[in-house]
Amino acid sequence: MKNQFLKAAGVTLLLSSCNLYNPYDGTLPAPETPPSSGTTGTAPTPPPVIVSGDCSGDPTVTDCMALKLVAYRNGSIDPTLEKIEADSLVVGMNRVWQPCGIGFTLEIFQTVDPADYRLSYSPDWRTESQTIRDTFADPERFLVVAVGPWNISTIAVTQMPGTGPYGVLVEEDYATNELTVGHELGHYMGLYHIRDTGNLMNPYIGTGTEALTPSQCEIARNTNTRYWMAMKRP
Repeated sequence: MKNQFLKAAGVTLLLSSCNLYNPYDGTLPAPETPPSSGTTGTAPTPPPVIVSGDCSGDPTVTDCMALKLVAYRNGSIDPTLEKIEADSLVVGMNRVWQPCGIGFTLEIFQTVDPADYRLSYSPDWRTESQTIRDTFADPERFLVVAVGPWNISTIAVTQMPGTGPYGVLVEEDYATNELTVGHELGHYMGLYHIRDTGNLMNPYIGTGTEALTPSQCEIARNTNTRYWMAMKRP
């Protein structure tokens, strides 16, 4: 998904274009060898920061889904996403998904230098997505990775259920946008693009594009039950 700000008639619109592979059309190309960081041996594993849940125990939420959020940092430079921004992102996504009875809880937040894993700070999503997902995969949590700038039309990608490996990759400039990341998690939960310009799953996301239909809610909940029971929290 690529987001750009457009101004028309005094209104700022957020334009999003999302690249999504349909699992029935094929899979993403096999990744090339990631660029060498000049280091050898096993990359260090930074200890994750465990944070409190946001939807656990909420009686209005039937599907409380656990998240793991990985934020890239370029050496000693600040990470693409700070902890306080990650918390705010989850709060915003919970508001958007509340009509479906779906919420998210940020269980793991960690910052990493991708060079430690022989990964690029600004990766080519077509060749590195699978490697990134394999590197940070978590069988009990939805994965969101906030990478560095892509400087291309695509700024977020997600694999649909049944294809794998799984995980949202989102460019740093849009990693704090609850509609962008919430849209991508919709793909994670089995939702495709639709033409309704007011719907969260329209590829063009703006301030008024956050509606979800009862049918979409049902699909998402059914997908969670079929594929993501390990991600559900009480």
